[in-house]
Amino acid sequence: MSFTYTQLKTAIQEYVDNTETTFLKNIPNFVKAAEDRIFETVDLENFRKNVTSTMTASDQYLTIPTDLLATFSLQITTSGSETYLLQKDVNFLREYTPNSSTTGLPKYYAMFSTDHFLLAPSPAANYNVELHYYYRPTSLSQSTFTLTVSNVVGTFTTSDVITGGTSSTSTTVSAVPSSTTLTIVIPGGDFTTGETVTGSSSGATGDVSSTSIDSATTWMSLHAPNTLLYGSLFDAYTFMKGEQDVIATYEKRFMDGLSRLKDLGEARENNDAFRKGLPTRERT
Repeated sequence: MSFTYTQLKTAIQEYVDNTETTFLKNIPNFVKAAEDRIFETVDLENFRKNVTSTMTASDQYLTIPTDLLATFSLQITTSGSETYLLQKDVNFLREYTPNSSTTGLPKYYAMFSTDHFLLAPSPAANYNVELHYYYRPTSLSQSTFTLTVSNVVGTFTTSDVITGGTSSTSTTVSAVPSSTTLTIVIPGGDFTTGETVTGSSSGATGDVSSTSIDSATTWMSLHAPNTLLYGSLFDAYTFMKGEQDVIATYEKRFMDGLSRLKDLGEARENNDAFRKGLPTRERT
């Protein structure tokens, strides 16, 4: 079994027997919340990658990737040798090097903000650095499909939020391949053929002619579909203020799936020589 977003949305609706408009609009949020809990709990090599960069001499900050979820290792390469930095908290680094003008080969790093690492001491040169990290994959709820429109007045633009005049369904335009073709993020609800959609930014209008079939999947929807389903159902039924015993059942099934994923990730990590015993984040 596997899910596209449309298939998962249909399964959620059928499980909880709810087609109310506000509920449908929130289904992408239920799916993303389940994904976030999975990614924040489980370390899988499928969601690991590396990037290279260069530190700036005397600059104690290093920009981090926008999709970073958790660090795996950070290393500096100098004269053919590799030096792994140790991850600490910001207070430790401030105490280690109270004066940011102190330079040398960085030994420690910390998460300073969502955009930057803090280094200590500040780099004495433009050192080459390689970051291995767990990244946050694109959510299944951010899948896209094609909406074909006719009788277009004006010009739709990327990032336009379009809303159906009949269905009240809303979503974001991610690309405009042509004046009558819109690539859109899959909405919580469904556009209906013949209804007029209006762009919030452009003011453009057009009548829905057809929509393509949603075929996008993610690793999670292919390899852990039940975990994703029950995590989404837990949030969905909690949103509905449903019966506590049903909520508890969905939560237990989600946690069982989460436990199996954690076991898979930790088993692989135990055989991973690349990590070299460097801790990254506390397990939950």
